[in-house]
Amino acid sequence: MRAGQTSKPRGSRLPVRPVASVPVLVLAAGFASPAAAQDAQPICRDGEARIVGVIVDAVTEAPLAGASVSVARSDWQSLTTDSGRFLLCGIGAGAHRLTAERLGYRTVTALVEAAASGDPLRVRMQADPILLEGLEVVMDRFRHRRRAVATTVRSYDEEELAGSSYWSVADFIDSRPGIMAGPCRFRACVHVRGGRVESDIYLDEMPLIGGWAALESIPTAQLYMVEIYGRGRHIRAYSHSFMQRAAKIRLLPMPIW
Repeated sequence: MRAGQTSKPRGSRLPVRPVASVPVLVLAAGFASPAAAQDAQPICRDGEARIVGVIVDAVTEAPLAGASVSVARSDWQSLTTDSGRFLLCGIGAGAHRLTAERLGYRTVTALVEAAASGDPLRVRMQADPILLEGLEVVMDRFRHRRRAVATTVRSYDEEELAGSSYWSVADFIDSRPGIMAGPCRFRACVHVRGGRVESDIYLDEMPLIGGWAALESIPTAQLYMVEIYGRGRHIRAYSHSFMQRAAKIRLLPMPIW
């Protein structure tokens, strides 16, 4: 599906109060108004309980984009925007256990209270230096692999995926300019002069069973990176959980072709 489509909701953002003493959460003075904070995420209905805030690095105070924010016993998840903001709607009023996660940082959990009005939160996340170093090593190896192939390679990171208006990986790929991959029976095909050529699709370095149909069911929020070789002849997607394991073991990616 290309530009102009409507995407599935991913979560949202607005006011809340911390419950009890939680050192990583503080009220965010001077936080932007709800209208300024909405970015690409949905807006809560009037009077609906919500949790809103911003996630930053605990040392530098720099906003962290692409962090996952969720509450227990809810299917709703919010991904922070480029400015680190998040919003959760439709979760019900009262106390909730909030979890914030981002690759390379220690997971934060805290009790917070959702309400129809209140002050935003400021969530500080501590970096994991060993994991961040391992992630940089692995990413450098991925970049080296991309440079080693004799074709154009496009790569999209977690911030581009999280900031996209497309819910599924398939829709995200289909929206990229210059990418010719699309559905073709149970797989994906690259449309070339004179016909179509089947695409190879991998998830976490393994062939993806279900091909393009499977990509249509994978949310962009679950991916850390997507690589597209040529105009879609070869597609490789990587989840956050895989990249976390890869960073720990300093993964050496398998060569392509």
